[in-house]
Amino acid sequence: MENGKITVIDENGKEAEAKVLLYFKIDKNGKDYVLYTFGEVDDQAMETIHASVLVKENDKYRLEKIADEEWLEVKDIMREIIRNEEE
Repeated sequence: MENGKITVIDENGKEAEAKVLLYFKIDKNGKDYVLYTFGEVDDQAMETIHASVLVKENDKYRLEKIADEEWLEVKDIMREIIRNEEE
């Protein structure tokens, strides 16, 4: 991750640069998470945000899908961050 950007490689091997919105760690499971966007806007003019587990291997990063059982905690943290920013 450099300059708030991360290069993401999809399942077809295609690279795309994404803007990192948030990076956090959940101490309970020891995993790092990243929220990022490619600047996509949906039909309601809302920017699409992606979330993944961020795994560091040597000097590179790999993104993994967030397991279903982890999603609740990740969503709670996202809501808390949004609440704090609104105050």
